[in-house]
Amino acid sequence: MFSFLPKQPINGTLTKRTILSIASSLFDPAPVIVTAKILLQELWLLKIEWDESVPQNIASAWQTFVNNLSNLPSVRISWYCLSANMKSLQIHGYCDSSIRAYGCGIYTRIVDNVGNVSVRLFTAKSRVAPTKRQSLPKLELCGAQLLARLFAKIKSTFSNYTFDTFLWTDSQIVLHWLQMHSSTLSTFVGNRVSDIQDLTVDACWRHVPTKINPADMVSRGSTPLELTTSVWFNGPEFLYEDERKWPNGKSNDVDMEIVNAEMRKSVFNIIVNNNYLLEAHDRYSTHTREVRVVSWMLRFYTRLKKDNTKMVDGPLTPDELHRALLCIVWNVQQQHYAADIRLLQRNKLTNGILRNLNPFLETTQEFELLKVGGRLQLANLPESQKHPILLPSKCGFVMRYVRYLHIKNYHAGPKALVALIRLQFWIVNARDLTRRIVRLCIHCVRYKPKLLQHMMGNLPVERLTPTRPFSRCGVDFCGPVNIYLRVRGKIPYKAYIAIFVCFATKAVHIEVVSDLSTDAFLASLKRMIGRRGLPPDIYSDDATNFVGAYSKLSELKAFLFKKETKDVITNYCANQFINFHFIPPRAPHFGGIWEAAVKSATGITQTNDLNRSVMNTKLTYEELTTALVEIEAVLNSWPLSPLSSDPSDYEALTPGHFLTGSALKSLPERAVADNVNQVNRWNQITAVKQIFWKRWSHDYISDLQARTKWNTQWFLSMGTMYHRNDG
Repeated sequence: MFSFLPKQPINGTLTKRTILSIASSLFDPAPVIVTAKILLQELWLLKIEWDESVPQNIASAWQTFVNNLSNLPSVRISWYCLSANMKSLQIHGYCDSSIRAYGCGIYTRIVDNVGNVSVRLFTAKSRVAPTKRQSLPKLELCGAQLLARLFAKIKSTFSNYTFDTFLWTDSQIVLHWLQMHSSTLSTFVGNRVSDIQDLTVDACWRHVPTKINPADMVSRGSTPLELTTSVWFNGPEFLYEDERKWPNGKSNDVDMEIVNAEMRKSVFNIIVNNNYLLEAHDRYSTHTREVRVVSWMLRFYTRLKKDNTKMVDGPLTPDELHRALLCIVWNVQQQHYAADIRLLQRNKLTNGILRNLNPFLETTQEFELLKVGGRLQLANLPESQKHPILLPSKCGFVMRYVRYLHIKNYHAGPKALVALIRLQFWIVNARDLTRRIVRLCIHCVRYKPKLLQHMMGNLPVERLTPTRPFSRCGVDFCGPVNIYLRVRGKIPYKAYIAIFVCFATKAVHIEVVSDLSTDAFLASLKRMIGRRGLPPDIYSDDATNFVGAYSKLSELKAFLFKKETKDVITNYCANQFINFHFIPPRAPHFGGIWEAAVKSATGITQTNDLNRSVMNTKLTYEELTTALVEIEAVLNSWPLSPLSSDPSDYEALTPGHFLTGSALKSLPERAVADNVNQVNRWNQITAVKQIFWKRWSHDYISDLQARTKWNTQWFLSMGTMYHRNDG
């Protein structure tokens, strides 16, 4: 047996030199001396000089350590670790770590011929944790590396014996790292994992619970008295049992967040195939210039061909410019729709938004272009409109092309731009693109600036109070409209349209005012009162914001707001117990409800459809009155709230419900020819309403191009079993 008598401390001032002298004289029982190492590390961190007195807290800890050394001679260590009647030999290594230190110990397990098991401590080693703070899993890995290096150092001692090696750790994360390739881990972890894997090729790493891990005493330090009563010298108890009763180490308690944090960050070099033609064209600001540049390039390329027999000189021809345009479009499609083109070349269906358009490939002037299949194959339209060329919206060339169309067509609006584009191309999300082009056009912004607006005010009480229809109403005028007489040679005379709007129900009443006289206006007011009842309040525009500000209504404005006219109207309304109100000057938003009614009645959007159609049909007073009554019925049939898609809901509420108790409906009418002057005059009224159907044919039919469902076509092949459905 071996024992050790420690060096007696020198009386006097306790310094770093004194502590290092006593600690270095100790024979290395690892669990004991690790405490001295931790104290020395603290002195180095405090930058204490060699002969300077140590702080009080360290002096107290050192004194406790020295007092415990008095029990060190009682520690007995066996010199011999083997056995004369040895049947089998195993080497077991244990490692553990704490925030302050880490260490390891190696044991020999011997089974003799009788079957007795003896376990002896062979060697041990400890180290303090580095001053640079590391995570506990990394310190556990440092302990495993220390164990691997210690095993590699003593392995040659047992070169004359046959033995098995088992290395134990209580860290599941370290075992997980040791099963990975070092190249997939971070530099710190990967270097240590590689070192451990190289030094312990023949060893078996296993997991041991912390409570029975003898290396735990090394990581936290121990006194000599604790060593004598611990398993440090004789190993854990399970080593004395059969191998089948050892800890199996099967546990899935691995913090993958820590494991993934130490994975090596992958860096890839991505090679992008740039389209130099499109990149060069991004330097040009206009569509015309980039097309002409490509056209000159194609002409130069054609001249370089050996089989070129026709030399073209002079200015660029339209065919050359069109071919250059197709060349640019082909490059754009190859950049943005390469995956879809490859699918179509393999006779497969495309994916994504193009699937609804049923695209196909067609060769045009040596360029294989992607075109829209659509549903207009049987339409009487040009081929370029039935199968337009597909283009993306997020492309510099496309934006310059749309801007070129916008300027060329006198700064056309978004809807007109979409119609012009679809004569030749189909741009995905064309509406958003055209709105963006128009919004960014400086010329359009200057002529149609966006004015600052205040927050919309509260609705007046007249709009929110349930009352009889037309109890409180507003009046506005539009026109003039020419009225013809059925007398040869008689010139037409101007008439105007008075529109009364109910504040509560938004019901509309339209009257024809035959001339600019007080009597004519009062007559229209009397007709309205006779059919709709006496209104207590009537509201109208002021002179500064009346519809008459429109140039065609200058005469109406001058008449209605003469002092004599206003006095006559006010006196008449007062006699009828009607309060006639004028909204504030320069505040047309006070009369938004009747302005909207005028807009709906006349169809004012970009043009005045109703006024144009009425002017072209030469209506008499009776015919004009009939047309306006039908328009009034249409306006009073518009729903007041959005329609519901549930068939069990009630029908939509309309102003007609408040007037007659049900919706105002008109019977279907037959179609008439475009030349309304050669048919019955009563059909002219129907022709006025059919103007709106022409707008439907131009604005709506293009939206039917996409297939929103049933866009997959199936083909039957030989040997396929199918079921015939005659239903």
